[in-house]
Amino acid sequence: MSFDDSAYKNKPGYVYLIHAVGSDRYKIGLTRRSVEARLAELNSSQSPYPLELIDWFETPNVTEDEKYFHEKYSAHRVHGEWFEFDKRTLSKVRREYQDDGSFTFPNLPNLSFLKGMRWPSMTKNRIALAMAIIGELWLIVVMSGCLPKSTPNNSTPLPSTKSSLTMVSE
Repeated sequence: MSFDDSAYKNKPGYVYLIHAVGSDRYKIGLTRRSVEARLAELNSSQSPYPLELIDWFETPNVTEDEKYFHEKYSAHRVHGEWFEFDKRTLSKVRREYQDDGSFTFPNLPNLSFLKGMRWPSMTKNRIALAMAIIGELWLIVVMSGCLPKSTPNNSTPLPSTKSSLTMVSE
């Protein structure tokens, strides 16, 4: 049985990280209700371990952000939304929850000429890399002097070469 996320698609909510106390297992899940209500629900009937809330963030698109974490840490998945993290990996996950909370991809217009084209999957890391490359290229252009030089409005223009040559020949 797979989870039907159609009621959550493109909706705001919370992506949470819950720990099964006494184990190395963590649940990365989503909810549109309060995180505390979801934790109480999971603790009451769905877990053989006591659960504790480790971290959470609010997001305008819960399905995309949850999907990002599930894909990024898929090598650590043990069952469904449950992952097994060592201390180092858990530290990375928590840092990402704190640093990248509320990250979602913008909704782009549906352009008919793009249908049928295969695009590489977009992840936060690929977007960050693309932005860094664009910034670096811009810095190279600026530093190399390829941009036209502008004269500030309140500065005195340099004498033209023609007038200097005229004075020399006289």
